[in-house]
This record gives sequence, C-alpha cells and structure tokens, in this order.
Amino acid sequence: MSGRRLHHGTLAATCLVGLLLAGGCGRPTMAKVSGTVTSQGKPVADAIVQFLPANRPGAGCRTDASGKYSLTTFKPGDGAYLGPCKVVVMPFVPGIDPDKPAPPPKPRPDIPAKYRDSSTTPFKADVLAGKHNVFTFDMQE
Repeated sequence: MSGRRLHHGTLAATCLVGLLLAGGCGRPTMAKVSGTVTSQGKPVADAIVQFLPANRPGAGCRTDASGKYSLTTFKPGDGAYLGPCKVVVMPFVPGIDPDKPAPPPKPRPDIPAKYRDSSTTPFKADVLAGKHNVFTFDMQE
C-alpha cells in the first residue's frame, strides 16, 4: 500500500513540475516592431525592411509613402523574434516572376549599397519583450 502512495505522490510531483514548466512555454518569443526608414532625414517609400536574427526566421515588410513599416514574420503585423537583429533595407521590386530573369534594378540613390547586405549594414536592433519596439533608421551616404 505504501508503494502505491509513493507512486501517486511521484505522479503528483511529476505533474506539478510539468505544469510549472509548461507555464514557461507561454512566454512571448516575438514582439511587434514598427518604425520609419529615412535617407538623410527624408522618408524612404517602397523599400523592403528586414530584421535578421542569428538563428531564426527573419521578419520583413515594405515601407509606405511616409517611410513607415510594421514587421511581419508569419502573418501581417505579428512582428519579429526577440533578440538582436541585423537590419537591412533594400529596394522593393514589383512583379518579380520566378520563371523569368529579374529586371535590372532601378537606381535607388536613397538606399546606399551598404544598407542592402547583412554583412555590411551598420543597422542593428534589439527586439525586447513587453516593450514598444519602434526603430527609426536614417541612411547616410
């Protein structure tokens, strides 16, 4: 009989530990992120903004006419993964057909080359849980 009680006690303790651990699974791993992209203080419309964390999917979106953005990872506006990210800004290219060669890019002097590549961009952001993650990036020549 005492072995049976021990079994029930062990089972209860295991369930309690499992519930406590499961409670930690509810912590957010993503947060909403928005902001503005400018070039020498002027809004940059029709640019692609991407937040690139080290070991997770990146988040991205297109800037509007006033240079504003709101990131998406899986569904519109869901934000980006928490943690440090490199940030790249690239020109938006409409209507790319994967079965045809990409059209030559239109010149975008408002988006210098160093901001377009994750290995050369100086832009970084740290996405934090429970914070209003608003980032403004101003590109300089």
